[in-house]
Amino acid sequence: MQPAQPPGTAATGRWRAARASGGFGVSPGRVIEVPVLIVGAGPAGLCASILLSQHGIESLTVEKHPGTSIYPRATGINVRSMEIFRSLGLQDEVSRASFKAEPRIAFSRALTDSEPNVSPTFRPDHLDVSPAEWTSCSQKELEPILLRAACSHRQAQLLFGTELLGFDQTCDGITAQIGDRVNGRRRDVRCRYLIACDGSRSSVRERLGVRMFGPGVLNHNVSIHFSAPLGRYIPMGRNFLHFVQNEEVMGMFVATDGGSRWVFAIPYHPEQGETPDAVTKVRAVDLVRKGAGVPGLEVDVIGIVPWRMEADCAERLRLGNVFLAGDAAHRMTPAGGLGMNTAIQDVHNLCWKLAAVLRGWAGPALLETYEAERRPVGQQNVDRSVGLITGGGNVGDRSALDFDLGIVYQSTAVHPDGTERPSGAGGEFVPSARPGSRAPHVWLGRVSTLDLFGPHFTLLAGPRGVSWRAAVTKAARELEFPLMDRSRGRDTDRHAWQRCYGVGESGAVLVRPDGHVAWRRSASVAAPAQELDRVLNTVLSRSSEEVSDLVTPDLDRLTSLTAS
Repeated sequence: MQPAQPPGTAATGRWRAARASGGFGVSPGRVIEVPVLIVGAGPAGLCASILLSQHGIESLTVEKHPGTSIYPRATGINVRSMEIFRSLGLQDEVSRASFKAEPRIAFSRALTDSEPNVSPTFRPDHLDVSPAEWTSCSQKELEPILLRAACSHRQAQLLFGTELLGFDQTCDGITAQIGDRVNGRRRDVRCRYLIACDGSRSSVRERLGVRMFGPGVLNHNVSIHFSAPLGRYIPMGRNFLHFVQNEEVMGMFVATDGGSRWVFAIPYHPEQGETPDAVTKVRAVDLVRKGAGVPGLEVDVIGIVPWRMEADCAERLRLGNVFLAGDAAHRMTPAGGLGMNTAIQDVHNLCWKLAAVLRGWAGPALLETYEAERRPVGQQNVDRSVGLITGGGNVGDRSALDFDLGIVYQSTAVHPDGTERPSGAGGEFVPSARPGSRAPHVWLGRVSTLDLFGPHFTLLAGPRGVSWRAAVTKAARELEFPLMDRSRGRDTDRHAWQRCYGVGESGAVLVRPDGHVAWRRSASVAAPAQELDRVLNTVLSRSSEEVSDLVTPDLDRLTSLTAS
């Protein structure tokens, strides 16, 4: 079992080799004791490791493959995921690894047709709703960036070439068994919580007996990974996905870099006796040429990989102290680029809650809100991914941006204010600070409001919100929340964020570590300290019996922003 180092260029099979890194250390021959065990080191697992480290929580991540993927797999990173990468300090690095592809779905007889039918763009090109934008970056390039970031934290340990062999839950936590796939060495891991990020065929989900509900397998496919100079033949440029169908072939083209790398996915029919082995390299070249509409195209086949297109959602995302995230919790079609993004946003929701309970500033019931908040999102995105391919469902009722940024959580970790969710014409996204919503982006000079959120709670108060600022100080002292004041903003900035957030001169908004609004008051109240204390106890599931025993760790801050 080798702890993981950021991967180099060596590759084994489908996975880039990675020897591992640092962190709190794993000593041979001893039981590993760690608060959180993460199974799977794809984007969800790596993000979970980074996020837990950001909260000061030690974690161990095990990945059965020898390293990160050498195939592109997912390529679309939506606005919300890029905002999360921004909060982790990774936005610029991911952007440098990206390539240009229009975030939309195209349909035509051949890839090189001059006027394909195209879906509306996923990019918010007419609204200043985010400091981030939709980005095309293959998973092959993204995973090493996330791995380097994960390995940079002393709280994290990552073991590649190591698989989960089994686990048992008791009232005291989880005891898991892991094994080195090279030398066969086995180790026990004792942890409080386990996050299953082990993919669509999750062994953790199967061991728990959690069922999947939905259409299931939609079709069987073979992905032809190839290199060809197609850019010169595409007058409208690359699209995120491009479906083609003509008399000789049907399939889906996906650009995986800004040069010559592509994937052409074609269906096969096992019920008719067809097998993926029938797609030889010679046959693959012929299929690519027919799909592209370029006879004689120079094609270099890099790999041929069979896969199943599936769409379903787990009946539950938590069983005891085990949590399902990403493809282990929901399987989606490639349309809309929803799978990887939903996975990243799952762990963004979960990890601050795990940290809050582990560090003693929230009650255990807070963890129940993970399933309450994320399962509806997973189901919604499963349905959308199917509808974008079949044309069914209500995918046309809302814009892609509203699906992305318009998520509104409903749980005990949100304190409703009795207002209705605003709706835009034609299903367009409308920024809102209604509790449960993603807190809106507003520029404060050169800083976005989004840059003020996480890993702490943040209180945004109007210019006459002195009483709220005093209440924050009191809460910081009594609940042991360290306090960091931020007073900034010109008059124009102040008015802009107040309008967008729906608060008056004496109002306030409480934003959770994941950037979602927990509570809002349009104006001050008679007893702001008691109000804030009551809200925090509710949002953090701190019962009256538990409050005296709960504390807040030094790493986490309750931040007050008052516009001057």
